[in-house]
Amino acid sequence: MTAQAQTAKYQTDSEGYLMDPSDWNETVAQELADKYGIRLGPDHWEVLYFMRDYFEQHHIAVDARFVIKFLSEKHGGSGRERLYKLFPYGYMQQACKIAGMRRPRAWSTG
Repeated sequence: MTAQAQTAKYQTDSEGYLMDPSDWNETVAQELADKYGIRLGPDHWEVLYFMRDYFEQHHIAVDARFVIKFLSEKHGGSGRERLYKLFPYGYMQQACKIAGMRRPRAWSTG
C-alpha cells in the first residue's frame, strides 16, 4: 500500500509497517497514529525518538524491555504501564508502526 503524507510518500506492508524506515518523519508518524485515533503528544514523541535513535545506532528495532526501562528511569513508576497507556494496542502493534520500524520478525507478539 502506498500512502502520501503532505509531500512524503511511503509504503507499508500488509500489516501496516513501513517498508523503508528511512521514509519516516513526524508527518508520517502522525498519519500512522491517526489510524489508531492517537494524537501524538510530548510523551509519545519521547518514546518514538528513543526508538528511532536506537534504530539509527543499531539498525534494528529496540526491544520493548529497553523502552520500558527508559520510561521507568525517566519518569519513575511502571514503564510498562506508561508504555501501554501511550500505545494501548501494544508495543509492536502501535509503537513500532508509528515509529516507522519494519515488523520485528523475531517477535511473535507485541
